[in-house]
Amino acid sequence: MLERRKGASLMVLFGGSGSGRHQIIEDAGQAHAEGRRVFVARLSASTDKAGHGKSLPEIAGLIEGIEAHGWHLDQMATSVMSGGFNFYDNITCLFRRTE
Repeated sequence: MLERRKGASLMVLFGGSGSGRHQIIEDAGQAHAEGRRVFVARLSASTDKAGHGKSLPEIAGLIEGIEAHGWHLDQMATSVMSGGFNFYDNITCLFRRTE
């Protein structure tokens, strides 16, 4: 989802399965085509999958998909959010243009 504001833009993106996953990758392509220099995506993963140093292939796939559109992952930050009895890692990724 892309929301335009005067002189700037705000992208609110959430990772996961289904169409939302593909939307983030499409938005990355759109942002690159529009000439943006920075792209920020917030990806979410259940902590059940992340515990004990396990890999997160769904997050890796999203990062690879975004990078395929001409972006390079520059920085990451993580926080834990709760949704009832479930906990999720929210991973905010800052991408910069590769060109």
